[in-house]
Amino acid sequence: MCLQRIAGLKPLLAIGVLLAGCSEPNRPLAPKSSAPQFSQTAANGAADKITFMSNRNGNYDIFVMNADGSGVTQLTAHPFNELLPIFSPDGSRIVFGRCFAICDIVVINADGSGERTILNEGFPGAWSPDGNRIVLARNDALYVINADGSGLVRVLDLDFVTDWSPDGRQLMIVSARDGDLELYPTNLDGSGVTQLTNNNCDDGAGTGWSPDGTRIAFHNNCDGDYEIFVMNADGSGVTQLTDNAFDDVGPVWSPDGTQLAFESNRAGDEQIFVMNADGSNVTQLTFGPGVLNQAPHWIRQVTPANDDFANATSISALPFDEVANLAIASVETGEQTPSCAIFNGPVNKTVWYSFTPTQTQSISARIGNASISTVVAAYTGSSVTGLSELGCTVFGGNVTFRAQAGTTYHFLVGGLFGQGGQVEFRLEVTPPPVANFFFFPGDASSFDVIQFFDGSFDPGGVGIAAQAWDFGDGANASGCCPTHRYAADGSYTTQLTVTTPDGRTASASQTVSVRTHDVAIIKFGAPVAASAGQTRQITVGLNSKRYPETVEVQFFRSVPGGYQQVGSLTQSVPVRASNRTTDFSFSYTFTAADAQLGKVTFKVVANLLGARDALPADNEAVAPPTKINR
Repeated sequence: MCLQRIAGLKPLLAIGVLLAGCSEPNRPLAPKSSAPQFSQTAANGAADKITFMSNRNGNYDIFVMNADGSGVTQLTAHPFNELLPIFSPDGSRIVFGRCFAICDIVVINADGSGERTILNEGFPGAWSPDGNRIVLARNDALYVINADGSGLVRVLDLDFVTDWSPDGRQLMIVSARDGDLELYPTNLDGSGVTQLTNNNCDDGAGTGWSPDGTRIAFHNNCDGDYEIFVMNADGSGVTQLTDNAFDDVGPVWSPDGTQLAFESNRAGDEQIFVMNADGSNVTQLTFGPGVLNQAPHWIRQVTPANDDFANATSISALPFDEVANLAIASVETGEQTPSCAIFNGPVNKTVWYSFTPTQTQSISARIGNASISTVVAAYTGSSVTGLSELGCTVFGGNVTFRAQAGTTYHFLVGGLFGQGGQVEFRLEVTPPPVANFFFFPGDASSFDVIQFFDGSFDPGGVGIAAQAWDFGDGANASGCCPTHRYAADGSYTTQLTVTTPDGRTASASQTVSVRTHDVAIIKFGAPVAASAGQTRQITVGLNSKRYPETVEVQFFRSVPGGYQQVGSLTQSVPVRASNRTTDFSFSYTFTAADAQLGKVTFKVVANLLGARDALPADNEAVAPPTKINR
């Protein structure tokens, strides 16, 4: 195999030599670092998808297929070779190397869309368990980069890297540092190096660690051809799974750890096979004379550390904020469906959190950002089958309650409708309600009954349970919408205190200004008789007993069908005792039209400017008709 002949070369140099000089020019770089990968993408219900590379159309492109080998779909078509595809842990993305002399690192969505080159001159090795970073090789070292192409950081000297441990702490390094290729799990900072294999042949790994991190799958050529083995994560308990005259390489684990997918030339050309984790029931998935189907890599599908109730993430202090990956979560036996999600199921991807407050206070649990529909529920109890629900919410609401000091509370975070994906869980001390109110009318007089309305808001989401009103004149009320009449003018500080069902309170105060404005037309006289062409003075007398006012008096004369305004005056009206008046004088010249009608009637209307007249009935007056002589 050309693959094995270049096994000791640097990763990018190996690619170059491979593409330039091997008899089968499109073989991937050694040692094998990728194999079929089953994508169990919970958000859309797709399960057991394998990504692989194939030269069935000439050069290597990226494909996916179902776990039984059906439904083959081509994702890329590029004139350069595209090698070693690797699903992200949640199955939503694929990273691979696009190579022509040198390689670029490319990420696509799982359906082939959204292509973006995140780094020139590099080759991917593995995703981090949370799917946020990728470890890669360049010609000088191993690096880690964010999945969006930012934050490139050198981590280790140059070697082959084939996997990232499920707990996120180690990289699987395949190195020839002792003369032949051996397996060396290594911390990202270079410490904690452990040599797992030690023989006189070449060892290599596919994805390496099993999903639960307890076993490692690998291959070696100790018997002259490559065979597949498994061992415990500490290197003990080595078990050979294949034994034949062919090359079986690149073993990778199924999401549940019960199967291995691998690449073999036992059918003539390189094809993809699966078998049980004990080596039984070998099944060929890909076929085609002269076609190479290679690079198996199976999705890690590691369940979150807090997938089970007993392993709930313990929250030590508030506020708390964490992003959970429900795409790889599950439910455990006996786990109840939250009451608010019964009609939005199934809820089959959940994680758990716990919190024991040191002081009695209200707390709120909620989802911040999420790509899926979610449920949050709060419980008390000591076992997953013996929990009492305190509250739950769906589609982004709050679960708010009064938490007692020393009591442990448990929080379930799950996806609705069987969905899984990234969700942000938040737990915080519930802020107090925001008290507010409004009232009508805003320019009340001592004759008005004022309507008050509670406009308070509870950020905790449980609402307002009680309202207490203090109107500032010795009177009080309760409820959302009381009425009140102030007996005298004045400025009254009115206060509303609101209380939530869990005991949080808040108050708001406003000044209610009561001003009783009232002007009255005290006198209004018109001549008894007049002649056409004659000019006469008509006087209107106004009185204000409470406040100085500015008043506009409008002067009207009668016409057929109604009244016509013929003038207006605006002036100040001071406060005067008794019935003393402020006079508004109008001059009116009687017309031939008035004479033709034989009479004219005058009307005046007093309009209070800048205030509302509390008793407007005496703001209008009509004088007796004036007889008009020709």
